[in-house]
Amino acid sequence: VQRVGQYLKAAEFNALTDDPETIVVDMRNYYEFEVGHFENAIEVPSDTFREQLPMAIETLEKQRDKNIVMYCTGGIRCEKASAYLLHHGFMKVYHLEGGILNYVREVRESGLENKFKGKNFVFDGRRGEKIGDEIISHCHQCDAPSDNHQNCANDDCHLLFLQCESCGEKFGGCCSEGCLEWMNLPADEKATRVFKRPVGFNNSQGRRRARRFDVGE
Repeated sequence: VQRVGQYLKAAEFNALTDDPETIVVDMRNYYEFEVGHFENAIEVPSDTFREQLPMAIETLEKQRDKNIVMYCTGGIRCEKASAYLLHHGFMKVYHLEGGILNYVREVRESGLENKFKGKNFVFDGRRGEKIGDEIISHCHQCDAPSDNHQNCANDDCHLLFLQCESCGEKFGGCCSEGCLEWMNLPADEKATRVFKRPVGFNNSQGRRRARRFDVGE
Protein backbone atom coordinates (compact mmCIF):
# COMPACT_ATOMS: atom_id res chain seq x y z
CA VAL A 1 0.00 0.00 0.00
CA GLN A 2 1.40 3.38 -1.03
CA ARG A 3 2.04 5.77 1.84
CA VAL A 4 0.48 9.21 1.56
CA GLY A 5 0.83 12.34 3.62
CA GLN A 6 -1.21 12.96 6.74
CA TYR A 7 -4.71 14.26 6.04
CA LEU A 8 -5.68 17.65 7.42
CA LYS A 9 -9.17 18.95 8.12
CA ALA A 10 -9.79 22.67 7.67
CA ALA A 11 -9.18 23.53 11.33
CA GLU A 12 -5.98 21.45 11.38
CA PHE A 13 -4.84 23.07 8.15
CA ASN A 14 -5.37 26.55 9.60
CA ALA A 15 -3.45 25.68 12.75
CA LEU A 16 -0.51 24.05 10.99
CA THR A 17 -0.17 26.79 8.39
CA ASP A 18 0.16 29.33 11.22
CA ASP A 19 3.39 27.57 12.21
CA PRO A 20 6.43 29.42 10.77
CA GLU A 21 8.02 26.00 10.23
CA THR A 22 5.36 25.13 7.65
CA ILE A 23 5.62 25.45 3.86
CA VAL A 24 2.31 25.52 1.96
CA VAL A 25 2.53 24.16 -1.59
CA ASP A 26 -0.10 24.63 -4.31
CA MET A 27 -0.16 21.62 -6.67
CA ARG A 28 -2.62 23.02 -9.20
CA ASN A 29 -2.07 24.57 -12.62
CA TYR A 30 -0.67 28.09 -12.93
CA TYR A 31 -3.96 29.54 -14.20
CA GLU A 32 -5.70 28.22 -11.08
CA PHE A 33 -3.07 29.58 -8.70
CA GLU A 34 -3.11 32.95 -10.44
CA VAL A 35 -6.69 33.82 -9.46
CA GLY A 36 -6.74 32.28 -5.99
CA HIS A 37 -4.57 30.49 -3.43
CA PHE A 38 -3.95 30.10 0.27
CA GLU A 39 -1.98 32.69 2.22
CA ASN A 40 1.78 32.35 1.72
CA ALA A 41 1.40 29.38 -0.63
CA ILE A 42 4.18 28.71 -3.11
CA GLU A 43 3.49 27.77 -6.72
CA VAL A 44 5.18 24.97 -8.66
CA PRO A 45 4.59 26.22 -12.23
CA SER A 46 4.56 23.55 -14.92
CA ASP A 47 2.55 22.39 -17.92
CA THR A 48 1.80 18.88 -16.61
CA PHE A 49 1.49 17.10 -13.27
CA ARG A 50 4.25 14.71 -14.38
CA GLU A 51 6.61 17.68 -14.77
CA GLN A 52 5.38 19.27 -11.55
CA LEU A 53 6.38 16.41 -9.23
CA PRO A 54 10.18 16.57 -9.75
CA MET A 55 9.93 20.36 -9.78
CA ALA A 56 8.33 20.20 -6.32
CA ILE A 57 11.27 18.13 -5.06
CA GLU A 58 13.71 20.67 -6.47
CA THR A 59 11.79 23.60 -4.99
CA LEU A 60 11.56 22.02 -1.53
CA GLU A 61 14.99 20.36 -1.37
CA LYS A 62 16.35 22.84 1.18
CA GLN A 63 13.14 22.71 3.23
CA ARG A 64 13.20 19.02 4.15
CA ASP A 65 13.06 19.81 7.87
CA LYS A 66 9.86 21.86 7.48
CA ASN A 67 6.24 20.77 7.61
CA ILE A 68 5.21 20.42 3.96
CA VAL A 69 1.48 21.02 3.48
CA MET A 70 0.13 20.38 -0.02
CA TYR A 71 -3.26 21.19 -1.47
CA CYS A 72 -5.20 21.09 -4.73
CA THR A 73 -8.81 21.53 -5.83
CA GLY A 74 -10.36 18.22 -4.75
CA GLY A 75 -7.61 16.44 -2.85
CA ILE A 76 -6.55 13.76 -5.33
CA ARG A 77 -3.62 15.51 -6.98
CA CYS A 78 -2.04 16.62 -3.69
CA GLU A 79 -2.51 13.14 -2.21
CA LYS A 80 -0.45 11.69 -5.06
CA ALA A 81 2.10 14.46 -4.65
CA SER A 82 2.41 13.76 -0.93
CA ALA A 83 3.17 10.10 -1.68
CA TYR A 84 5.85 11.21 -4.15
CA LEU A 85 7.54 13.40 -1.53
CA LEU A 86 7.46 10.62 1.07
CA HIS A 87 9.01 8.25 -1.48
CA HIS A 88 11.83 10.76 -1.95
CA GLY A 89 12.65 11.00 1.72
CA PHE A 90 10.55 13.88 3.01
CA MET A 91 9.25 13.06 6.47
CA LYS A 92 6.73 15.71 7.56
CA VAL A 93 4.28 15.71 4.67
CA TYR A 94 0.61 16.69 4.95
CA HIS A 95 -2.21 17.39 2.53
CA LEU A 96 -5.59 19.07 2.74
CA GLU A 97 -8.31 16.43 2.88
CA GLY A 98 -10.84 16.97 0.11
CA GLY A 99 -8.84 19.90 -1.22
CA ILE A 100 -10.08 23.47 -1.50
CA LEU A 101 -13.66 22.36 -2.15
CA ASN A 102 -13.96 20.52 1.16
CA TYR A 103 -11.99 23.22 3.00
CA VAL A 104 -14.48 25.89 1.94
CA ARG A 105 -17.41 23.71 3.00
CA GLU A 106 -15.89 23.07 6.44
CA VAL A 107 -14.97 26.72 6.93
CA ARG A 108 -18.49 27.87 6.13
CA GLU A 109 -20.19 25.18 8.22
CA SER A 110 -17.97 25.70 11.26
CA GLY A 111 -17.38 29.45 11.08
CA LEU A 112 -13.61 29.02 10.77
CA GLU A 113 -11.20 31.64 9.50
CA ASN A 114 -10.92 31.47 5.71
CA LYS A 115 -7.29 31.48 4.61
CA PHE A 116 -8.01 31.13 0.90
CA LYS A 117 -7.66 34.38 -1.02
CA GLY A 118 -9.41 35.14 -4.28
CA LYS A 119 -11.30 32.77 -6.55
CA ASN A 120 -11.19 28.99 -6.84
CA PHE A 121 -10.92 28.00 -10.50
CA VAL A 122 -13.50 25.36 -11.45
CA PHE A 123 -13.78 23.32 -14.62
CA ASP A 124 -17.30 24.20 -15.67
CA GLY A 125 -19.10 27.13 -17.24
CA ARG A 126 -18.48 29.34 -14.21
CA ARG A 127 -14.69 28.95 -14.45
CA GLY A 128 -14.41 30.19 -10.91
CA GLU A 129 -16.09 30.34 -7.51
CA LYS A 130 -15.55 33.38 -5.30
CA ILE A 131 -14.08 32.30 -1.98
CA GLY A 132 -12.53 35.51 -0.69
CA ASP A 133 -13.74 39.02 -1.45
CA GLU A 134 -10.41 40.16 -2.87
CA ILE A 135 -9.22 40.04 -6.48
CA ILE A 136 -5.57 39.00 -6.43
CA SER A 137 -4.96 38.64 -10.18
CA HIS A 138 -4.66 41.14 -13.01
CA CYS A 139 -5.77 41.57 -16.60
CA HIS A 140 -3.09 40.17 -18.91
CA GLN A 141 -3.46 43.17 -21.21
CA CYS A 142 -3.65 46.29 -19.03
CA ASP A 143 -2.75 44.93 -15.57
CA ALA A 144 -6.00 46.16 -13.99
CA PRO A 145 -7.43 43.92 -11.24
CA SER A 146 -9.33 41.07 -12.88
CA ASP A 147 -10.10 37.43 -12.18
CA ASN A 148 -12.14 36.89 -15.35
CA HIS A 149 -10.81 33.87 -17.25
CA GLN A 150 -11.83 33.48 -20.84
CA ASN A 151 -10.63 32.01 -24.11
CA CYS A 152 -9.45 34.25 -26.92
CA ALA A 153 -12.40 34.91 -29.23
CA ASN A 154 -10.17 34.02 -32.17
CA ASP A 155 -10.87 30.28 -32.46
CA ASP A 156 -7.52 29.71 -34.15
CA CYS A 157 -5.86 30.91 -30.94
CA HIS A 158 -8.32 30.07 -28.14
CA LEU A 159 -5.78 30.98 -25.46
CA LEU A 160 -7.09 30.87 -21.88
CA PHE A 161 -6.22 34.21 -20.29
CA LEU A 162 -7.40 36.93 -17.91
CA GLN A 163 -9.19 39.94 -19.36
CA CYS A 164 -10.96 42.87 -17.71
CA GLU A 165 -14.23 44.25 -19.04
CA SER A 166 -12.56 47.28 -20.59
CA CYS A 167 -10.02 45.22 -22.54
CA GLY A 168 -12.75 42.78 -23.51
CA GLU A 169 -14.52 45.63 -25.30
CA LYS A 170 -11.31 47.06 -26.75
CA PHE A 171 -10.03 43.76 -28.13
CA GLY A 172 -13.37 42.12 -28.92
CA GLY A 173 -12.66 39.30 -26.49
CA CYS A 174 -9.33 38.56 -28.16
CA CYS A 175 -5.99 38.23 -26.41
CA SER A 176 -4.25 40.69 -28.73
CA GLU A 177 -4.68 43.11 -31.61
CA GLY A 178 -3.16 40.48 -33.88
CA CYS A 179 -5.86 37.97 -33.00
CA LEU A 180 -8.57 40.60 -33.41
CA GLU A 181 -7.27 41.45 -36.88
CA TRP A 182 -7.05 37.78 -37.83
CA MET A 183 -10.56 37.05 -36.57
CA ASN A 184 -11.95 39.84 -38.76
CA LEU A 185 -10.18 38.75 -41.94
CA PRO A 186 -12.37 37.38 -44.75
CA ALA A 187 -12.35 33.57 -44.93
CA ASP A 188 -10.79 33.55 -48.40
CA GLU A 189 -7.87 35.67 -47.19
CA LYS A 190 -7.34 33.41 -44.16
CA ALA A 191 -7.16 30.45 -46.53
CA THR A 192 -4.05 31.89 -48.16
CA ARG A 193 -2.24 32.67 -44.90
CA VAL A 194 -0.95 30.80 -41.84
CA PHE A 195 -2.04 31.98 -38.40
CA LYS A 196 0.74 32.66 -35.92
CA ARG A 197 -0.18 33.44 -32.36
CA PRO A 198 1.05 36.91 -31.35
CA VAL A 199 3.60 36.92 -28.54
CA GLY A 200 4.49 39.36 -25.82
CA PHE A 201 1.07 40.86 -25.12
CA ASN A 202 1.82 40.44 -21.43
CA ASN A 203 4.65 39.31 -19.22
CA SER A 204 3.09 35.94 -18.44
CA GLN A 205 3.06 34.80 -22.06
CA GLY A 206 6.23 32.77 -21.73
CA ARG A 207 4.62 30.57 -19.08
CA ARG A 208 1.37 30.03 -20.88
CA ARG A 209 0.35 27.91 -23.81
CA ALA A 210 -2.91 27.44 -25.66
CA ARG A 211 -5.42 25.35 -23.80
CA ARG A 212 -8.81 24.24 -25.05
CA PHE A 213 -11.52 25.07 -22.55
CA ASP A 214 -15.03 24.88 -23.93
CA VAL A 215 -18.13 24.69 -21.79
CA GLY A 216 -19.55 21.22 -22.15
CA GLU A 217 -16.30 19.56 -23.23
